[in-house]
Amino acid sequence: MQAASSSLYWWRNGLSRCLPCLRDGGAPKAVGLDLGLAALVTLDDGEKVDHPRLLKKYGAKLAELQRSLHRKKRGSKNREKARQEIARLYALIGDVRRDALDQLTTRLVRENQVLVVEDLSIASLVRSPKGKGRRRKAGLNRAILDASWGELFRQLRYKCAWYGRALVVVDRFFPSTRRCSACGVIGPKLDLAVRGWSCGGCGAEHDRDANAARNLRDEGMRLYELVASALPPGRTMPSMIRASEMPDVALTA
Repeated sequence: MQAASSSLYWWRNGLSRCLPCLRDGGAPKAVGLDLGLAALVTLDDGEKVDHPRLLKKYGAKLAELQRSLHRKKRGSKNREKARQEIARLYALIGDVRRDALDQLTTRLVRENQVLVVEDLSIASLVRSPKGKGRRRKAGLNRAILDASWGELFRQLRYKCAWYGRALVVVDRFFPSTRRCSACGVIGPKLDLAVRGWSCGGCGAEHDRDANAARNLRDEGMRLYELVASALPPGRTMPSMIRASEMPDVALTA
């Protein structure tokens, strides 16, 4: 525990917003959240929140307005009107997306004391497509941007601080998808098209996303307990815990 304590030194200096201790002294209620595209969010109990796919829903209207814009003469009032109509539609899409995420994140934060997500590098995931398969990659990029994972994470972060919860961000290299949540055996890498698989160790049948959410929850609670045990008496838990900022804590197999 000495190594863990040294890696958590910065938490002991200048905590801004902290978690209150549970009144009954019991373990906090935790939820693992697997972000995806087949489902926007999958919870560790198997609940799936649908991806709204707003760009697809409004895609035909956007294309129609864009064609209308290009037919208008540059500098004309009609072109400006068409441009403003496109801007209003994009604003509508943004409002609908934020409202849906606001309702989802508020529910999750109110129902749980510890929320666990994976550390995703969204900028790398939406890197410009090149070479063979660039059209498929471009479609994947649009779906990721439409899911707005960054906004989801932003809302979870500030709401955990507001409501006195803990957001645990598990390292992006943690094998949550291919690790069996029943026995811990790590299987081979899975193609994105594979939505379910069987464990070669115990034979358990897994839904890809629900299994990942359960593994994230367990790893998140391991990190949470490490931080809790390293804090001095009288200090409360921080509202955010990042595995990447705990260099002395190794990933569990």
